[in-house]
Amino acid sequence: MRIQPTRSRHRRAPRTRALVKIIVLVVLVNQILTASFAFLAHENHPDIAFGLTTLFSFLLCAILSTWIRSDAKHAWLHARDAGFLSSALIRGGRTVWIRQDCPRRWLVVLHIELEGGLAASETESARTAQTGRET
Repeated sequence: MRIQPTRSRHRRAPRTRALVKIIVLVVLVNQILTASFAFLAHENHPDIAFGLTTLFSFLLCAILSTWIRSDAKHAWLHARDAGFLSSALIRGGRTVWIRQDCPRRWLVVLHIELEGGLAASETESARTAQTGRET
């Protein structure tokens, strides 16, 4: 009975970590861009409604989160097609090895975590230790 919740929690951990990364990035960028928008809008039009700045902030969050997830998926597809990954499939709780020279590595890691997989750096010594044989 105790094993099932533990397994379930470990499968959700990479996805939760990826969502936290996206939220932190979106909130930071949103704060900077919304403050800039509000400053410029009130400088040029002092009677601008507060609701417009709020609407800008909400729309910016939606656009940024969609953009980051889309970029991560495209980075994954490019890395898979270019041979930077050890496996073309992401399975829950399975490790996908990523070569160190992958150009958009952090986006590939983000996509793997969003899909519930685990990402690891691929070096020759790490692969040998993991597989137990020379390649």
